Amino acid sequence: MKPWFVPPSWVVLPAAGALSLALAALPAAPGRAAEDQGWYTPAQATQGHQLFNNSCAQCHRPDLTGAMGPALVGDAFLSRWSNKPLGSLFNFEHTTMPAVNPGSVPTDQMWAITAYILERNGFPAGSTPLNQNTGANRILKK
Repeated sequence: MKPWFVPPSWVVLPAAGALSLALAALPAAPGRAAEDQGWYTPAQATQGHQLFNNSCAQCHRPDLTGAMGPALVGDAFLSRWSNKPLGSLFNFEHTTMPAVNPGSVPTDQMWAITAYILERNGFPAGSTPLNQNTGANRILKK
């Protein structure tokens, strides 16, 4: 039995193209798009490196291996913060660091320092700066 109506190709093809464009515009699953984009921008990590050297290296060493403060790179760091929201690390840093003047580092600078710490631990850079909206709820997984 033949279908009672078959639309001409000049109707079907544009409609299929419009549907493809509409589906492509939908956001990816939560968290997935952020993973594809990385965690921070390269410029933010570079800024964070300088800020880290100015505010943190005295206790955590320039290579982040720890001295008076704990290591911020490697297995010890990752075992402490893995499977936790990045916001937990940020809140800890922001409210307790630097030890001589806790909370004195402005929020945007602390996010840059966090970006540098992530970079040193092998988390990838992307095109979106790390901040409360883009990173606080992401789970640290390596």
